[in-house]
Amino acid sequence: MSELKSAFYALLKAVFPNRCELCGEVIELDEKLCDKCKNPPIIKAPFCEYCGASKEDCYCKKHKNEFNKIAATYYYRDSLVPAIHRFKNGGMPFLAERFAADIAKCVLENYSDISFDIITFVPIRDFQKRKRGFNQAQLLAERVAGEMNVPVAQILKKIRYTGVQHHKSAAQRKADIFGAYDVLNDYKNKLDGKIILLIDDVKTTGATLNECSKMLKIYGAKSVYCAAVAITNTVKKEN
Repeated sequence: MSELKSAFYALLKAVFPNRCELCGEVIELDEKLCDKCKNPPIIKAPFCEYCGASKEDCYCKKHKNEFNKIAATYYYRDSLVPAIHRFKNGGMPFLAERFAADIAKCVLENYSDISFDIITFVPIRDFQKRKRGFNQAQLLAERVAGEMNVPVAQILKKIRYTGVQHHKSAAQRKADIFGAYDVLNDYKNKLDGKIILLIDDVKTTGATLNECSKMLKIYGAKSVYCAAVAITNTVKKEN
């Protein structure tokens, strides 16, 4: 490459930086993913409809959920942890484009026999949305709805602060989440018989998705299917 071309390339990269589709890191102009994200922790089919993990990695014992099924693209580990952190808290909402495309593809593959009436998302408190500037689950749901040509709406609201959850046990999460969500008044008489797709960014223990699904069904939803970018690692531990 000549010195002139090298200088032009450097200028182009500085003015119009190319970013990794998964984590947002600046990368070479002819790349789509950074080196760390080229082999993301993908969940391989067939998957467990109860926890979302690959069946070969599942040890959930098929515990009953309020939602009908859960599907996700990735495990929440390795490069996906900083990627989702940048998306939610690092001022990179544009990463919703790639994550939503992954969710839409996952939904079309795993829920191909289901006709959804509406897509909704896990809500956050108003002060969290003001601080962050957006609700990451809402951004994902809106883009998934666009790709699937299905209506999207906020149906749920969070009515109680539950504190930081990621360091808590499954039992603590379940207790904290109980009664933390409700259906918006405008939808309390409009959910009868509806088949709903519920979107979130990460499914950890499933407590949040369960509580939200429970409320949707209390107000008449026929079934609730969940989808997320990633789920926490559920790889079976050897004795």
